Amino acid sequence: MCKLFDDWSTEIKDYCIKNGLNFEKAKASSKCWGKNDLILQHYVSTGSKAGLLDETPMPIILMITKTAKGLVFKQTEHTKKYLS
Repeated sequence: MCKLFDDWSTEIKDYCIKNGLNFEKAKASSKCWGKNDLILQHYVSTGSKAGLLDETPMPIILMITKTAKGLVFKQTEHTKKYLS
């Protein structure tokens, strides 16, 4: 699992509860990250055997950035669809 998600899980869970989002779905989502940011994505299986050659993008469902003031969350047009 992603270390940033583990480190920030309490804040992410609080955000999910306050915004009517399902923390368990967030926890199970695909993740990519950098030093101070974490992106949750929804994996869409196309049934293709081409793997990465299929090039089907995973929609971003939640972006989280760590700033000097704390975590900043940004929802996308896919957030409610995949995290509700």
